[in-house]
Amino acid sequence: MGAALLLTLTAAAVGIMQPLAAKAVVDALTAHRPLLHPVTVLVLLLLAQALSSAFAAFLLERTGERFVLGMRIGLTSHLLRVHMHAFDRLRVGDLMARASTDVVVLREALTHVCVQIATNLCVALGSVAAMFVMDPVLMLLILGVLLACSVVINRLSAEIGRSSTAQQTAVGAMSAGLERALSALRTVRANRAEQREIDHLSTLAHRAYDAAVRGAKLTAVIAPTAQLAINAAFVLVLLLGAARVDQGALSLGALVAMLLYATQLTGPVTELMAGIASVNRAKGATERIQEAYALPTEDAGTATISRSTPWRQPPRNPTSAPSLEIRDLRFGYSPDTPILHGLSLTVPPHALVALVGPSGAGKSTTFALVNRFYEPWSGSIRIGGQPATDLGLREWRSHIGWVEQDCPILHGTLRDNLCYAAPDATDDKLWQILDLVNLTEKVNRLSAGLDTEVGERGVRLSSGERQRIAIARAVLARPRLLLMDEPTAHLDPANEAALTVTMHNLRKECSLLVIAHRMSTIEAADTVVMLSDGTAAATGTYAELLRTHPGFQQLCGHRQGADRGSTTPAPIGGVVRDS
Repeated sequence: MGAALLLTLTAAAVGIMQPLAAKAVVDALTAHRPLLHPVTVLVLLLLAQALSSAFAAFLLERTGERFVLGMRIGLTSHLLRVHMHAFDRLRVGDLMARASTDVVVLREALTHVCVQIATNLCVALGSVAAMFVMDPVLMLLILGVLLACSVVINRLSAEIGRSSTAQQTAVGAMSAGLERALSALRTVRANRAEQREIDHLSTLAHRAYDAAVRGAKLTAVIAPTAQLAINAAFVLVLLLGAARVDQGALSLGALVAMLLYATQLTGPVTELMAGIASVNRAKGATERIQEAYALPTEDAGTATISRSTPWRQPPRNPTSAPSLEIRDLRFGYSPDTPILHGLSLTVPPHALVALVGPSGAGKSTTFALVNRFYEPWSGSIRIGGQPATDLGLREWRSHIGWVEQDCPILHGTLRDNLCYAAPDATDDKLWQILDLVNLTEKVNRLSAGLDTEVGERGVRLSSGERQRIAIARAVLARPRLLLMDEPTAHLDPANEAALTVTMHNLRKECSLLVIAHRMSTIEAADTVVMLSDGTAAATGTYAELLRTHPGFQQLCGHRQGADRGSTTPAPIGGVVRDS
């Protein structure tokens, strides 16, 4: 950018010298002197300006694209690390607009416009200085006209900045609304809500349009205002300069130079004023990008973590430390609404522990804290005997696998999704995992096999297939602890029975903590932990709790009532995700 600015200033300096060269040509012509030397100088100056401008333009374009590249990479890297507390309050579409359209708007202001402002300012000052040397009286009159023009344009530019902020905010809201509708397009159509969504998006589009039109009106006034000031200056030079030539106070060559300088001022002054307006227009994008960068990231939000503490592998024997140990955990998403009230539980090595309870008891919140998406208010979490505060987030999560209830599948191929947590996994490992989750036959029937495209959010797969792929993806990374949020929710009875066997086999590799609503999962568990009001109300085997705990008996009674007339296992406590 510095090189581009230097070349642009060189071109501007050469441009300032051209009227002087033209003056020398006119003076030589009127004095009947040889024209070869002054004409050669003028031609060389014209060529030098053209070449300098061309190289400067290329450097500016390349610098602008590099800026966009760096800003997009930096912003997306930052957004992907934003703390969950902050992310929960944001809209994805608005964040996408900040990383795309806002960056482009800012690029124009920081590359082209800034260089143009610097260059045009130098050209204008150089032209004014040259005119002042030739005729100070005439130049002072021109300067007065230009200062009056600048006052008007400065006020217009401030209004343009406010309009730009409103426009960029409206564009971000529209992007968020469109992302909301497209991500749930089947829901929109099933509920016949297409027109309502169109009306909502149209309202947001009109807000952006109104703000843009207001900014366009103000911008449209700037160029004519600057042009009017330059024309007035040109007329002053022409009329007063002719009078001064007639009085003998100014030579004809000097008048020609003054007229050329006045003409030369037209472009720089107009572009200078337009550039100032563009900078004000970029203020909205700048503020939105700064807001995104100000969002706290996980690294900043977990300053107590010591990344120098090495992971200590616990011994694999019956007396080794628990795979997961939670003690007196307290947490809420807002200070006035606590979710967990002193939760404690233990997952022994190679054990299957089922987490049950009514909706809102804190099951999914417990998973979120184990994954360290949030930091607890108090209490401790240990994995393999290591406290959470002794491990970095990346290292901590490398020992945990997570199968979410809604089983998000990423756009790409089956292989891409399976290898997401284990990118170096071989095909043999992939087929072993597919066999483990009963997907081998399905994949073999596909023409592209593991390279089959799954579509946006896995739309080409059934709910059960998405569930099993999510399980395979988590297991492939061989975690120490596997968290499963109702893994049988979308499976038919045959696959549910097969998955129950699979979970039993998985205990040879890792421990399992499962949010369970199905009787098959609960009965297969070594230990059942029943959550109620954010605490472990009871812990024991399925048979023990069924015999001794009224709350658990009530949940089982709900299940038995739901089972009547149904051939598929019914949920215990419902399958709605809790807080």
